[in-house]
Amino acid sequence: MTDDNIPVIIKTLNGPEGSLVLFNEYVCYRMAMLLKIPMPVSGICLINQDTVIYNDCVTLKQFGYGFYSTYLNKSVTLVDTIIPLMQNKEDFFKILLFDHVIFNTDRNPGNLLVQYYKNNITLRVIDHSHVFINQAIWDASCLNRAIAEKDYFSTRILDNNTYLYNMFFHHVTITKKHFDKLKIEFCNKITKEALCNIFTDVPSAWMPTSHDTDALTEYILYRIDHLDDICNTITNYLK
Repeated sequence: MTDDNIPVIIKTLNGPEGSLVLFNEYVCYRMAMLLKIPMPVSGICLINQDTVIYNDCVTLKQFGYGFYSTYLNKSVTLVDTIIPLMQNKEDFFKILLFDHVIFNTDRNPGNLLVQYYKNNITLRVIDHSHVFINQAIWDASCLNRAIAEKDYFSTRILDNNTYLYNMFFHHVTITKKHFDKLKIEFCNKITKEALCNIFTDVPSAWMPTSHDTDALTEYILYRIDHLDDICNTITNYLK
C-alpha cells in the first residue's frame, strides 16, 4: 500500500530468484518509460515494519528496498478476442521491438494485461524480471558471448513468445513504416547516458558488479545499433 492508500504488488529483496530480478524490473521499467510503453506506475519502495502487507509473506530478511508495481483495477489477462477492442493495440509494435532489445523470451498473456473500462480498453505491460538472455542469472560472460555470436539474427524471442505474439499478428499487420518510425525513437531514447542515469538510481543492494553492468550497457547499445538487423529478422520470420 502506498502513502496514498493505493495497493501495489511488491517484489522483495532476498526473494527466491535473487536480487537480479529487481534490477531487471527497474531498469526495464525506466527504459519502457523513456519509450512511452504503457505500464502501471512502478518504482522503488522501502519495505519495513510500517509497511502494510496483505498476505503476510514478507519476512524480516526481506526488509529493505523492493520493486513495486501499482495494482491495476479492472484488469484481465489478454485473450485474442479483446485485441480488436483495444484503443492502443498498435503499442504492440513497440512492445515487440522492446522485447528484442532486452532479449525477453518470457512474454506471455500473464504479463500483458488489459485494463477493461466500458469506453477505454487498453493494453498494459508488466513483469520484466526475466530478460537479458539468461533471465535471473545473466552476467557479462553470457552477454559478451551473445555479441560475439551476433544474436540479433536469433529467432528465439519470436519462437518462445509465439503464443502471445500470434494473437496480435491475427489482428495487426507490421510494416516497414512501423519499424522505421520506432527505430528512430529507440535510438534517440536508449543511449549510453540514459542507461548510466538509470543505473545510478538503482539501490546498491540490487546492483550487479560494475563488470556486469558495463557489459549490459554494451549489450543493450549493441542491440540498438543493430535494430535494422533485428527488424529484418522479425519480418523474415513472419513471411
